[in-house]
Amino acid sequence: MFLVKHYVSRSQIHGLGVFTRVPIRAGETVWRHDPMFDVDIPAAMLAKFPEDLAQTVLHHAEYIPHLGIFRLGNDGDMFMNHSPTPSLIDRGEEMIAARDLAPGSELTCDYAQVCVLGFENGLPRLQEVAA
Repeated sequence: MFLVKHYVSRSQIHGLGVFTRVPIRAGETVWRHDPMFDVDIPAAMLAKFPEDLAQTVLHHAEYIPHLGIFRLGNDGDMFMNHSPTPSLIDRGEEMIAARDLAPGSELTCDYAQVCVLGFENGLPRLQEVAA
């Protein structure tokens, strides 16, 4: 869950994005996994979801292969876009600011580090992920 005030708005990167309302210093923890707030969905359960909901998970949740789960944030986290020069650095259970960020800056991550299957080339079929 985000630890900073944020909002969701149109992104120049893709569709909607998440933006900071406050200044953030380089190295500051911006997001931390909170099991009471973020939802872990077993990959095997995805095959039981209606197709539209499965697609939401594939496009908005982080896939964590070694745990066999999709982690879906319940705040603006689900709208975080990819950037080759991300504003946040993934540290597993938390994300930190890669540099100083002014209010209104888009909060982005690198999908090479944060696995969002819906945006990978060669998207696996749902049955392959749930297997």
